[in-house]
Amino acid sequence: MKRDCPKCFSALRSEIIRKGIWKVEIDKCESCFGIFLDKGELMTLTGNRPLHHLTTKHLGIDSDSELLCPSCGSLMDDEHAEGVEIDVCLQCNGVWLDKNELDSLREIDSASMKVLSPEKLAELYDADQSVSSSGLFSWLFGR
Repeated sequence: MKRDCPKCFSALRSEIIRKGIWKVEIDKCESCFGIFLDKGELMTLTGNRPLHHLTTKHLGIDSDSELLCPSCGSLMDDEHAEGVEIDVCLQCNGVWLDKNELDSLREIDSASMKVLSPEKLAELYDADQSVSSSGLFSWLFGR
């Protein structure tokens, strides 16, 4: 499937990155040098489980990013990990990283990310209190 860069709209080119015995196929922009990772590939490349949870399990519902996902076209949300801004698709959990951000994320100690920030906890609380997909009446009457 053809994917375009969400920043400069150039075509993304597939590239293989090796980490130990694992091979990850990333999509790289030849113009701005950003990369797109499918769900789970960030975990494979960094080995940082709390970072993986930030981009999957602890993903909120706010869409603060101006980018659209190059994979599915949905809105992306920006998450912050030790000063690095990560754009994460709210639908497919794909991740967009700007130039050199993968290297910065690889240097983060997973122990420093085990506790969520107060802002992130508030966002997750708000998401939990939002109307569920089962409908307004179920949400109102707790069924």
